[in-house]
Amino acid sequence: MKRKLLKTLNPEMKNSRILGILLLLSAAFMAVLAAVNPGVVDAFNIYWMAAGAAVVTGGLLAAERKEAAIYFARIVTGAVFLVSGLIKVNDTVGFAIKLEEYFDENALGAFWANFHDWALPISFFVSGIEVLLGLALIFGARVRLASYALLGMTLFFGWLTYYTAECNEAQMSAIAAGTDFNRVCVTDCGCFGDALRGSVGRSLTPWESFYKDLGLFFMVVVLVWGAGRIKVNSGRDNLIILPAALVITLLFGGWLFGWFLPSAFLLVSFVFFVLLKQLKIKGTTFEWGLAILLAVLTYGFASYTYSHLPVKDYRPYAVGKNIKDQMKSAEELGLEPTVYATVYKLENEETGETKTVNSKEYLEKEIWKDKSWKIVHSSDEPIVISRGYEPPIASFNVMNEEGVDIGDELLNDPNYSLMAVMYDMEKTNTGLPLKDFKTLAASAVANGHHVYAVTSSPYEVYEPFRHTHDLQIPVYEADEIFLKTIVRANPGLLLLKDGEIIMKWHGNDIPTYNVMAQKYME
Repeated sequence: MKRKLLKTLNPEMKNSRILGILLLLSAAFMAVLAAVNPGVVDAFNIYWMAAGAAVVTGGLLAAERKEAAIYFARIVTGAVFLVSGLIKVNDTVGFAIKLEEYFDENALGAFWANFHDWALPISFFVSGIEVLLGLALIFGARVRLASYALLGMTLFFGWLTYYTAECNEAQMSAIAAGTDFNRVCVTDCGCFGDALRGSVGRSLTPWESFYKDLGLFFMVVVLVWGAGRIKVNSGRDNLIILPAALVITLLFGGWLFGWFLPSAFLLVSFVFFVLLKQLKIKGTTFEWGLAILLAVLTYGFASYTYSHLPVKDYRPYAVGKNIKDQMKSAEELGLEPTVYATVYKLENEETGETKTVNSKEYLEKEIWKDKSWKIVHSSDEPIVISRGYEPPIASFNVMNEEGVDIGDELLNDPNYSLMAVMYDMEKTNTGLPLKDFKTLAASAVANGHHVYAVTSSPYEVYEPFRHTHDLQIPVYEADEIFLKTIVRANPGLLLLKDGEIIMKWHGNDIPTYNVMAQKYME
């Protein structure tokens, strides 16, 4: 009886039950909300995954299974951040491009526009931090610091994704009110880089990303509460946490994204952990020593992919893919396309009544036949009515000096050709990469191949550049983001044949003509 009374009065036990009940109430609220408004549930059911995270952690805490709740939160959160971070580390340039969208003055505001030119350094830092925080949870090192950092990140990214998610609703409200809408809505949050788009056909919407952050928030709250109970892994901890985290990285990284590097990275990190343990270093010295080793491993990988190319390419311009095939429409493939529509604000000239409809409804319901209804305002950007197949590559527009689009001509070349991407010639590496390319280009031209450069720089920039560096090949123009998507290098190089990408190289890895011909040309 006395033991039961002490247990009831234990503040830690009481707090765990309160936290557990709050999490269960959060899950119950989400269930009621979904019943009242089924539209809140997303296509990937991330909404229910978030509710499930609250149910599991809340149920364990309410049942006084604190250790199990903390283990669950550590394993899932750690593995998710590890995979998510490595996908970004694999392509820091791509993550930086997405950050530039958010840092547009009309997206988040003037304050965030100050970070636009810092997108790449921020990309490096944030992607690496995600990996290190995930590993900190898995190994139990500096967990108090890690859990508070993760709480800050989930709150910030939760706000960010909510802000961008409600942008469409704000746009609809502006149209209904007949007012101008000057915000830029970031409709693709870029979560997991191009990995989701390359594996399941699309990335997460802002609402789906918000639900993901909400689920992580539920688990991070448990970690913040239990941080004082978490120590550097013992042998027992490793037997529980490591296999479970490995399974999640195999499912999440290997099965979903077709990439087993996160699992390999976890195992290598574990080897570092064990080796450092053998040195009998303890306490804070051990934890910071492990952090430094893992930081070197993480940022070393980031530097490698930046200086060469991503080791896993999820983009439609990956080696082995045919650009022409990636441009085929849903109709050509016999699939249902994504349906877009413009939003109209209508006003009845006879009654003064107003209403908002989309262009699909306007046509199907034949509202246009009623001459009393007039369009008084329309959205600048179309909205998605229903999602279907969208070509991975919308267009391949490359302009020659006369302003003629020669994209189709380049893609239909039946011979091997070389396309050098120099998306911004004012930033192109004019050292060894350009020298190696010029040597290769001269040999390729001598052997009858079409060799050309494509840039977003205007004629006033690329023509002096071509003469200064004796670049004796034609230069064409294209959109900068389009070029950055093709290859993450400046300069970068593609070997093409009839629209197929045979091989591509970073400027630091340009081969000689003989090596290229022997390895990649039949």
